[in-house]
Amino acid sequence: MTTNARLAVATIALLLAPFGAHAHAEAGTSVENVELRTIAGGRVRILSPRSRANLLVFFRTGQERSVDALAQLATCEKDFAGKPVRWVGVVSSSEDAAAVAALVSRSGVAMPVVIDQGDALYGALGIRLHPMVAFVDGQLKLQAVEMYRQIDYCEVIKGRIRLMLGELDQAAFAAILDPAKGTMPGDDPRDVARRDVNLGRKLLQRKQYALAVKSANKALERAPVAAAFSLLGDVAAAQGDCARALKQYQQALKLDPKDAAGLAGQVACAAK
Repeated sequence: MTTNARLAVATIALLLAPFGAHAHAEAGTSVENVELRTIAGGRVRILSPRSRANLLVFFRTGQERSVDALAQLATCEKDFAGKPVRWVGVVSSSEDAAAVAALVSRSGVAMPVVIDQGDALYGALGIRLHPMVAFVDGQLKLQAVEMYRQIDYCEVIKGRIRLMLGELDQAAFAAILDPAKGTMPGDDPRDVARRDVNLGRKLLQRKQYALAVKSANKALERAPVAAAFSLLGDVAAAQGDCARALKQYQQALKLDPKDAAGLAGQVACAAK
């Protein structure tokens, strides 16, 4: 190999190295069942061989994505109460324990949260982004790592758990990750607008008001659907502006006098 060729190979290796460093551990990797200190002051093992699905939830404070993820996972936890599923939160030892405890309390999750001293667990699993959920089976083998998703995050997490519990097959789980387009409405602008409204509703539930408004306006660009105006009204009401909300509800009811969200929003605002 010539000197120039060797230099080219070395250069490529250097360019590719950072990408490899950010890859998480591969499925099938053994995960050591270490005992770590919790933010509550006790110590717990991070995994349970008796659980068919162990979830390690890596998150950090001061990050909107982690706040949203924990709020959604609080609901997921309840859905699997009584099943062989174990949840453990994991934070870096560089995090402020009081801030972590405050975030956990606000989110409503019940899982214990452990402190990863020296970020050893982070390093072993190659976790670089937040929030991230690692799925480990009862044989203490890593099955998958799921990144945060702004939409349907809890549904994806629940699907992965149900797959590990044997309640879903791989095809059914794949349908959760990528719903078949054939099951959706056609190209009618009103149908597409309603999908935008449904997305906006989910964003409203997560208090992502600006994004919810964006989805509603996108729907109205496609077609004048009452549901989009009702969504704008519900966003305004959620922000404490019933005067603005009522104007949007009125627009919705002009298009559809039976629009349920518009009627309900008018009643709710009138009672305030």
